[in-house]
Amino acid sequence: MVQNCSVRRIATLILCLVASPAFAQLSSDAPAFYTSADIVFTGVLDKISASPTGLTAQFRVERLIKGGLEANKILRAQLPSESRCHKFEERHSYLIYGRAIGGTVWVNPCEGSKLVSQAEDDLRYIHTINPRVSERCSRNRLSQLAARSPIIAMAEVIGTEDSMGTNATLLFRPWCGLVLSTEDAYYSIREVLKGQIPDSKVVVEHAICWDTVTVDGYYPNLSPELFREGNVLLLFLKAGSHQSDRHLNPPFSSIYEDLDENCGAVMADGEAAQRVIENVRAHRER
Repeated sequence: MVQNCSVRRIATLILCLVASPAFAQLSSDAPAFYTSADIVFTGVLDKISASPTGLTAQFRVERLIKGGLEANKILRAQLPSESRCHKFEERHSYLIYGRAIGGTVWVNPCEGSKLVSQAEDDLRYIHTINPRVSERCSRNRLSQLAARSPIIAMAEVIGTEDSMGTNATLLFRPWCGLVLSTEDAYYSIREVLKGQIPDSKVVVEHAICWDTVTVDGYYPNLSPELFREGNVLLLFLKAGSHQSDRHLNPPFSSIYEDLDENCGAVMADGEAAQRVIENVRAHRER
């Protein structure tokens, strides 16, 4: 009886994985994903291979958040062969919400699993349940950045190289590695909180590094959600460019580099960012 029930549950889950992503996406919030999951962890996807039920994904678990699994172990999970939700690629780091059925872990891409670099909201919620888990750009991380940043500013996004087509000579942008790869973002300064920015409009070089918060997931360019025109970001900067022969055109007569590939630019209205802004202002007024 138990075996038949497990078979029915597996069959039902496979049907759900393939046929009903839209329904799962309707409840796309971290509390629902976390509550419904039997196992939650972060880890690197080392290998994907075909299996009789779809795909088998081999994860190298980095942090166990929920469920009975030791960290630093290899976990194999079943994925659907097709999905209209979040895709999976080898060598990337993920936050995984899984279900344990019949001794097998099943992962529905429509039930919250995503790149760790795109899981800041999920990790922020999980922190309220497990304080040992936190998002990458936590209050502590931003406070450390604020202490060592020579320049901190709030600025409104005007656009990026890609959105404004300002680098017509670039055929392919690599991920950073042996050399620093960057994409420019253009800003209108709202408030300088620390240091000096003499111009009202500036260029900031943002690093394009694998699995970082500021990039567009699987693609080597800045996140179109974070760097959307009109967004107000909190920037941690240093003056200058990593390019020795850099030239600028008006109105962008000054250039800066962000100080951290993950958290050098964050939404200014976030709770952690607001706390940092308050602290920097208070320190400045002493």
